[in-house]
Amino acid sequence: MINILNDSEIIMDWPHESIFTSSGYMRHPNTEVLVDRGKKVCVAVYGESFAWGDNMDSPFIKHNLSVNEENLTHCPICKTHGTGRNPIENVFTGTPPDNDRFRIRRDNFSLRMNNNFGGYLTRMMDTDYYLSCVPGQGTTTTLYGLQNSIERLNSKYDKVYVIFQFTDPARDFDITDGHSDFYKDKNNPHKEKIDSLLKDNSLNVDKFFVLYEQIFADRLNELKKEYVNCQFIVWRNFTRWCGANFDGIIKIDEVMIEYYNTLLKNKKLDMPIMGQFWDGLEKRFTPEISIPTEYKMREIDWRETSWNFMESSENFYEDVYHPSPIGHKVWAENILHHIEKYNV
Repeated sequence: MINILNDSEIIMDWPHESIFTSSGYMRHPNTEVLVDRGKKVCVAVYGESFAWGDNMDSPFIKHNLSVNEENLTHCPICKTHGTGRNPIENVFTGTPPDNDRFRIRRDNFSLRMNNNFGGYLTRMMDTDYYLSCVPGQGTTTTLYGLQNSIERLNSKYDKVYVIFQFTDPARDFDITDGHSDFYKDKNNPHKEKIDSLLKDNSLNVDKFFVLYEQIFADRLNELKKEYVNCQFIVWRNFTRWCGANFDGIIKIDEVMIEYYNTLLKNKKLDMPIMGQFWDGLEKRFTPEISIPTEYKMREIDWRETSWNFMESSENFYEDVYHPSPIGHKVWAENILHHIEKYNV
């Protein structure tokens, strides 16, 4: 197997835009990388842990060095960020009983970059490779990463295949991430559109999710028209599509874990529209919008069933939740199939 890093220029940017959503994302190394192999075409992958290549020899390591928690309470950065927003505690410490232990993340960069699906696509298509992926980030922050790099890629390459991942909507609603208010940009109204949607009392829950996803689809279409060297491909990892119109964009209808389930010839796997954070979503809605109990219970049940499949030992396409190298390989083949089919 060709090592895509051999004879390549490796250019890394740091920090990633995701730190404005949560300072805890600093713990993940090598999240914004260009592998310049001297090609005129580039595969550009944007996403979270399923695209980054989590579980590929990238463990968290506890050191003997301890963090003085008493001094953390007097940290000037902590005081600036407010209670519960201590970046040092979020990034470098673990969980009880070792929560005072300094913790790092050790990344086998060569193994991961060669065996995530972006690396496979790079070999299959003989391209350069750009990666902008942060474990745990939401689709909104993934979009920020795209907006801040697409001009650079569009001007450098004759063709850019933008592989853009959608993930759990809960990550975009300030339900799972508490620091999203750090990101303020008058030239980037995306977050304001989502906040406005949450206040629209004329919507039911299904219509809300359609319009939420449409915000992203519209923005990607705007970028597609502006950056003519870029072809967009969108996919989801473990939550279903909401019903937006992605006209002019290659959309992989089958969710990643749904695709793995099909390859294993199992019975149909129902995909949830969101994870388990339904109570948090209701608190973000206006009082006029309610989510039927039956709806929530169905979605929670589907989430549990799909989660069990992801963690099943019989599912060799995943390695305890995240895709295994073979899972990345077959997903790269699936993406390439969609690209070739669209471009015939």
